[in-house]
Amino acid sequence: MAPRGDTYSYVIGWLKLLLPLVALALLSTLFLVSRSNDPAPSIPFADPDNPDGPARQQILAPRYAGLTARGDQLILTADSAEPLSDDLQDVLAHQLDIDIDMSDGSRITLRSDRAVVSSGEQSADLEGKVRIESSTGYRIDTERLRTALDQIEAETLAPVSGEGPAGSFTAGKLTITPSETGEDVQLLFTEGVNLIYDPKDP
Repeated sequence: MAPRGDTYSYVIGWLKLLLPLVALALLSTLFLVSRSNDPAPSIPFADPDNPDGPARQQILAPRYAGLTARGDQLILTADSAEPLSDDLQDVLAHQLDIDIDMSDGSRITLRSDRAVVSSGEQSADLEGKVRIESSTGYRIDTERLRTALDQIEAETLAPVSGEGPAGSFTAGKLTITPSETGEDVQLLFTEGVNLIYDPKDP
């Protein structure tokens, strides 16, 4: 029977040899496992309307800001958006707001339930409940409107109704375009305009 002191020294000697080998083996295993994982795994995007169905990509609270050639500022915001093309040139935006601050100091705001925004064509096609408001006192509703994103140019693709400084009105079409001088922006109502005049108190 080996003395107690010799057994203790024998065990300690073996542990000094085995523990570094075990540590090395563990590190090697971790390294191999980490190399086998995808360094950039795909991120799943849940579909809130169909959580058990196939996932789709969604961008939450997107925001875009830009300037027209004449210095008008456009700011686009939405609750969410989803790509319609692999290159992200076209997206479907939900609850879209477009704020247009003109260089002359006036403002036009466009709102819609949804819109197809194309960065390639620099345009947005708004549909659903579309609301147009201007700082000059107009509030206009329509079902579809197409607007450029690189200049002040928009037109409705459905009849319009609303209220303005002169009263309530309906029209077959509204066009938003700069004036001939290019200094102001004008709202042009065409195709059967009906106005109910509402005189204001002096």
